[in-house]
Amino acid sequence: MGEEGLSSIVSEAMTNSKLRSGIGRAGERLMANKSSFDRNVESVLDFVNLPSKKDVRDLKQRLDHLSSQLLNLSIKLDRVLAGKESAPAKPVRKSPKP
Repeated sequence: MGEEGLSSIVSEAMTNSKLRSGIGRAGERLMANKSSFDRNVESVLDFVNLPSKKDVRDLKQRLDHLSSQLLNLSIKLDRVLAGKESAPAKPVRKSPKP
């Protein structure tokens, strides 16, 4: 069967309203079943104390955020230290003895 034959079958199927509604209902049931399956898998993973994909994604986001904060802090610390090295040393004043 060539491309033309396949496209004619698909176009005929799409003109049939019963077939279109049946495909639509099947798609809805598929999505409902997938959603239910995903919830069940997440419950089982939680029960056996294993992280889900969502847990791993959330943890990665938090680690990325902490990593960027640490990088910013390191840059600021380098600037402060560089400023102290280039500044002339101030004489230390001794407090007068009473």
